[in-house]
Amino acid sequence: MTPLTLSGTLRLQDAPGLIERLEAALAAGDVEIDASGVLAADAAAVQVLVSAARTASASGRRLVLAQDHPALTDAFAGLALDPLPEGLA
Repeated sequence: MTPLTLSGTLRLQDAPGLIERLEAALAAGDVEIDASGVLAADAAAVQVLVSAARTASASGRRLVLAQDHPALTDAFAGLALDPLPEGLA
């Protein structure tokens, strides 16, 4: 499983870079995201993660979040995506 570490605040302007990183990681295989260093995430970042999970699933890959991601948990819950969408849990 390819590790991918996310940190800081993930906002709309970060979405293109996040997409590129996720695409590259998924091209290498299954991906485990360590988001323990994420301080906050907006709806655009959440949408990118949900879309990446769907893309991974459609291509036979797995995209999973490591256990400790409180800021992402809050962001998903704030968008009524609690529990986490299938493919990210």
